[in-house]
Amino acid sequence: MTTTAIFTVVSNNYLHFARTLLKSVAEQHPEAKRYCVIVDRDLSHAHELSDEFETIPMSAINLPDGDSFFYQYTVLELNTAVKPWAMQHLLKAGHDEVIYIDPDIRLYRPLNEVTGLLRSGSDIVLTPHLLEPIQDDFRPTELDIRRAGTYNLGFCAVRNSGNTHRMLEWWQGKLHHDCVVDVDKGIFVDQSWMDVVPGMFDNVAILRHQGYNVAYWNVGERILSGEGDSISANGDPLVFFHFSGLNPENTHSVSKHQNRFTFKNLNTVARFLFENYAKDVIANGIGHYKGLPYGFACYDDGTAIEGRERARFRKDPELQAECDGKPFAHPELLSFELLPELNAAGMMGIVDPAYEHRVQTLYESLLGRAADPAGVAYFGPRMGSKFGMARSVLAVGISSEARRMPGWPARLLRFANEVQYTPRRVRTLATEPLSRLFDKLGRHWSFFAYRPPHAVSQRRAKGAASQRNDDDDSGPVVSRRVTDQPLFTIGKLPCPTGMNLVGYVKAESGVGEAVRSLARACEASSINFSLFDVGYQNSNRQSDSSVENKAASRHFKIDMLYVNADQTAATARHLKPARRERADYTIGFWHWEQPELPIRYMSAFAHVDEVWAPTSFVQDALASVSPVPVYKVPHSLQLQVSAGVRRSDFGLPDDRLLALVMYDFHSYQYRKNPQAAVEAFRIAAKQNPNLGLVLKTINSEHHKEAYAELKESVADLPHVYFIDEFFSRQKTWDLQSCCDILLSLHRAEGFGLAPAEMMYLGKPVIATGWSGNMDFMTHENSMPVKYELKPLDVDLGAYPAGPLWAEADVEHAAWCLSQLVTQPDLMEQMGRRAAKDIQAQLSPTAVGELVRHRLQVLGHWYPNLLD
Repeated sequence: MTTTAIFTVVSNNYLHFARTLLKSVAEQHPEAKRYCVIVDRDLSHAHELSDEFETIPMSAINLPDGDSFFYQYTVLELNTAVKPWAMQHLLKAGHDEVIYIDPDIRLYRPLNEVTGLLRSGSDIVLTPHLLEPIQDDFRPTELDIRRAGTYNLGFCAVRNSGNTHRMLEWWQGKLHHDCVVDVDKGIFVDQSWMDVVPGMFDNVAILRHQGYNVAYWNVGERILSGEGDSISANGDPLVFFHFSGLNPENTHSVSKHQNRFTFKNLNTVARFLFENYAKDVIANGIGHYKGLPYGFACYDDGTAIEGRERARFRKDPELQAECDGKPFAHPELLSFELLPELNAAGMMGIVDPAYEHRVQTLYESLLGRAADPAGVAYFGPRMGSKFGMARSVLAVGISSEARRMPGWPARLLRFANEVQYTPRRVRTLATEPLSRLFDKLGRHWSFFAYRPPHAVSQRRAKGAASQRNDDDDSGPVVSRRVTDQPLFTIGKLPCPTGMNLVGYVKAESGVGEAVRSLARACEASSINFSLFDVGYQNSNRQSDSSVENKAASRHFKIDMLYVNADQTAATARHLKPARRERADYTIGFWHWEQPELPIRYMSAFAHVDEVWAPTSFVQDALASVSPVPVYKVPHSLQLQVSAGVRRSDFGLPDDRLLALVMYDFHSYQYRKNPQAAVEAFRIAAKQNPNLGLVLKTINSEHHKEAYAELKESVADLPHVYFIDEFFSRQKTWDLQSCCDILLSLHRAEGFGLAPAEMMYLGKPVIATGWSGNMDFMTHENSMPVKYELKPLDVDLGAYPAGPLWAEADVEHAAWCLSQLVTQPDLMEQMGRRAAKDIQAQLSPTAVGELVRHRLQVLGHWYPNLLD
């Protein structure tokens, strides 16, 4: 009987992909043995999955050179380099057939065509990237495919034969030192070497079945049709789809490696495949695995390893000999950080090949030519940091050579949105569009900003008309003034004298406190503001007048509409008869608690010139659909507890550790998820009887069923204390100061005011490790709770069904509670770090500086905003 092995290769931070693949293998090939090669030091995470696959450690596959082999390659290079050794290991273990499949693939049918070829005499089976010519100019082009390799090595099948072993030994020889990304030399890791295999070895089958290896590079030529288990590609049954470059938590871009498709312009069947695959990957633990550290990312002393250090080691036999097979133990010989003389101009002449590739891509995309050696030498080292990359893109993109080419502004911005950046010193492979870095640069340094097309805002253009080339309507205009103003003088630019803050100025609610926090930030940075209250839109109590005496009576040229997208149009209409025509420039400050903004709120963009968001979570949700700039400006905090406040003031006991859960019923109990917090408390309290739970709510009278549900959930629990009434902000802070821990197992937060306030007060916070609160929560200053992302099943008020929300791990939250209860030192240490971080990050002065910088840039672009 023929025995078949099917395997994949991952580091720990890709185990969610491996699990998804190998579960589909189990469904389609229950007779095959499933393996996963772990390219990492820690095998414990893989061993926990022994019922899903057999783990193969790198020590088992006879790799050459020990640690030197592991050190010389990046995580991508090493994961691809081990394939031929793993294949040979499984063949020598007695398998007749060995099939390698990339972890980001899913099988939909058995690989019958492959096994049929192997059992009829083929020794090696490969699949080409393309079966038809590419008919457009999007990427990847046919030239890109040629550079990467004719055959996609996300799949390769071999039969146990002498011919196969000769091919594997040849391939091992090539990957011993040359499994790198060096397209100028015709090398793209393990893949490009396969181009010559059909000519050099016998019995190589090229499988041209349309249902194999469908992916972003060929889905344009293969029309997907059908449904359920009957999907086909150009009439051939779909066997497997390769989701290369997909971010399962944000499927919009389809793949980070291309710009041909977005999720919206895929056909319905393709969207179905992407949606379901993303859900499966998320369900298989993306939240847990993606943050796991890579075991070969650092030297033994913890110093991070740069790609150019690996390249230098790989190319220098003397250096290899000096390290004596233990490069991870010798940062003093290898680390550029510890050897600053290596960074001197021209000293080593080494540019990380990956960085050189980035420079070449930059030049080809923006200048239409290859980079000259001087350009590689200058920009290459800068490609190792996100701001260095952003500044390099700008330097090339707004150079005189680039500006001589028609349509240069649109090309620059399109390129910035397509490029995916992976930080140099990361331990995971999280990526983001480079354009998002431009937003951050504009936000913090104000050295890059852009004006949307003329159609977006006719009125705004008046103040910047001198910057516009009226003959060029190709897209947004990048100001040439950006190069005239050195970075260090941005803070000296004139600033508009103030803003009109329009919002729920007196409302005792989160969004009311948010607008008051912006007022305090303005005051801290000497930015004048006027107030216009639209509290008629808010049903909460309207009695907080804490910032009214700070407001100016005059009218300014900038409106800040501090209402959410759903109320923006109504607020704009209300302003006209209420006082005057619209200001010269309007900013919306929006909150949203889902990863996507619903289509029904898109019309709100017509009423604003730009949008501010309190966290990266909200910024990402808005920026993905926004026609105007979106900037992050967090809420500022400034709390002071009343002297002599005591627990007895709130009817709370003095002899218990108190965990606080607090929320507004108007904010949707399902989103706030107090039931999960109650369950975590229930588990922790069994082992810690001195623990109590405080449930602070408001607006229960409008949500009687939800309130009854909450009370029923704790009916059998002792030491639970309900407080259901409106408190002033001062009294709320006093209550928070009397509690020991905040527990928030929310499904989503736009910001997370309660966690931030408790951290400001030096209290440890246990909260779901997802959404807005993760802008200020870390594992050092709080306890982020593990979670699983699941789509919202039904419409919930303002929130439509479909987008992902987090389900907190209740067991983990209970464990966190127990850790704090049993370790007073940990509680004190974490609270001290929380207070330090929050007060530095969210002080009115820090936030006010961000506001001032942005207003200075607006004044620079639009002089009419300056008095």
